[in-house]
Amino acid sequence: MRIRRLKIENFRGIKRLDWTLPPDQRLITLIGPGDSGKSTILEAIHLLLGDRWSVSFSDVDFYHVDLSASIQIKAILTDVPTSLLKDNTFGFWQRGLDDGGGLRQEPEDGLEPCLVVRLTVDESLEPQWEVVRGDGETRSITSSQRRAFSTFRVDDRTDAQLRWSRTSALGRMSAKDGTEREALAEAERAARAALNGHKSSAMNDLAKAIQNHANEVGGSSFNAIHAGLDSSRSGMGANLALYEDTVPLMAYGLGSRRLVSLAVQQMAAGDRAIAVIDELENGLEPHRAVRLLSYLDSDPYSQVFVTTHSPVVVEQAPIESLSVVQSASGEVNITSLRGAGDVMNALRRAAPSSLLARKVIIGEGKTEHGVLISCFEAWDRQRSSVGLTTAAGEGLAIQDGNGGEKAVNRAEAMAPLGCSVLALIDNDVRTADPHVIKAEQAGATVVRWEHGLCIEAQVCSRLDADELQDFISLGIECRGAESTVIDDLRAVCQAEVSSLNVQDWLRTNDIDMAEARNIVATAASHGKRGWFKSVDSGRALGGWLLARCGSPSLKAIVSRLDQIRTFAYGESLATEAVWAGTVDEQR
Repeated sequence: MRIRRLKIENFRGIKRLDWTLPPDQRLITLIGPGDSGKSTILEAIHLLLGDRWSVSFSDVDFYHVDLSASIQIKAILTDVPTSLLKDNTFGFWQRGLDDGGGLRQEPEDGLEPCLVVRLTVDESLEPQWEVVRGDGETRSITSSQRRAFSTFRVDDRTDAQLRWSRTSALGRMSAKDGTEREALAEAERAARAALNGHKSSAMNDLAKAIQNHANEVGGSSFNAIHAGLDSSRSGMGANLALYEDTVPLMAYGLGSRRLVSLAVQQMAAGDRAIAVIDELENGLEPHRAVRLLSYLDSDPYSQVFVTTHSPVVVEQAPIESLSVVQSASGEVNITSLRGAGDVMNALRRAAPSSLLARKVIIGEGKTEHGVLISCFEAWDRQRSSVGLTTAAGEGLAIQDGNGGEKAVNRAEAMAPLGCSVLALIDNDVRTADPHVIKAEQAGATVVRWEHGLCIEAQVCSRLDADELQDFISLGIECRGAESTVIDDLRAVCQAEVSSLNVQDWLRTNDIDMAEARNIVATAASHGKRGWFKSVDSGRALGGWLLARCGSPSLKAIVSRLDQIRTFAYGESLATEAVWAGTVDEQR
């Protein structure tokens, strides 16, 4: 069975979602920023198609707690189990689905038979599961019929239903009579001994099958899974549980328990199952998470929906399985990366965390990357001190664009995904201009320095002699020695440079201030010998700029940094008082 289209209205953080799924896609990996609705989508699928006989809703399950608008979760299903297509079930309620995803009243020739199922919850908080026909007529679905949908969920509570707990009603009732604890303990010991001596080929075969399937999923390296008493509560071992040798599997780590739970539920559900797995990587090392994803992608089961916030999973997942979820005022959109080009594929390999963000800033290279990191660290401290959100709270990711054209190409590729994208690039290479136009047309913001300038040239363009001297001192710190900086200057300067004193240049070398700025800017940006060609040195440059952001010489730099700040935080804070606070921090 497969979901071909899913519609959700007024459920938790989702006001509206209308999602058409590719007909041949079995693994759907939902990625995107936090609070975009990914987990809610999985919960909606499980509520609609799961077999829980008692499901309770509350007011907070309604979007904005508005009970005047009913919750509706509706799906178009194909390859429905035959038990649900008999004449006395829903055989006469089938509809037709065309190649474009359009619904027809009857499953005519050339159309794919399907069922439309719907869950509705109104202000009475009573859920109603129904099959819906084209004329609007409905027929109720029982919990036993929903069981035939074979939809299950894997989460952190997978073993809760397998044992008694101290907080359960059964556990509390059994624990009331403290005088029987010793007798119950003796009974448990006798029962365990009897069970260990009991040989059941059927039970052993099942345990062996579970062991093989759990190892295939990547649960662990199991060698001796067998049935034993559930000893999770002393004196109350009336239930059976799975053991690895003498250790109950419920005593294993979260990741292993989740994987074994997945294996067991898959075996029980059969080959038409729909599985939903929230936070796929939860409890798993990266290599086991990647192995699980690979297994799910090659698995013959009908459909698997997973969510992840792991950059490793995003990087390693088949790109055609990735779908980016973005939400704005409750309107949720899902964009598949299926068919994405080389730029997107390279981006998710190089900067996978960007696909998990609401806002993305792409610096041209390591220099810009370091400057941006330094700025946002300072801005975050300033905002935190007055109770405002940080860049992380705004869902911001910063990445190295690996070059001007590549940076704007990445911005162009990311803009259609629904996230806000800004690229910060130099303005000294004209070959980037057409790429900038395309990125802006796609919806990205591109910030450039003044015409003809790279970042180092922009910084130096209006510095006075003392400020230029300070800039050279910063270069010495980053390059490690004065002699190295002198060599850098000589490599780009026709005049003989024997010292690093700007005033000496102006007095003795027939160099005016404009030429001095140009010499320093060229040396600072020259090839791999540039002074700020690493993230760490870029961070040093960012701190240097923030400490002098009140200087008229840096007005062009400050205006662009404030544009970036406004993009990230949603408002401009480049007032005299705020910048003064930033300056004090840097000092």
